[in-house]
Amino acid sequence: MYVSVHHNITNPQEWQKTTHNIMAMTESGRLPNGLKGLMYLPAVDGRRADCVWEANSLDALKNFLDRETGSAARNEYIQIKESDAFGLPGHEMMKKAA
Repeated sequence: MYVSVHHNITNPQEWQKTTHNIMAMTESGRLPNGLKGLMYLPAVDGRRADCVWEANSLDALKNFLDRETGSAARNEYIQIKESDAFGLPGHEMMKKAA
């Protein structure tokens, strides 16, 4: 499944540390099994960010991100309706656009 996560950043300094830590985990292959970060989209103002993840379960992603982000952000999780989405990896519309 694909999940969009909207982050309302409450502590920018902690958020910076958190994102660097998650990126390091991603680059070194240390993310929990079944989780794959696909996009990180920070806002220019530094108060919000959105991410798109591929996950085996919504609960696994929530547990991981809520633990990692701690008090740095409030997170809102949205399971993506893949049949109506475009731009997701491997989906037909992406193949046609390429």
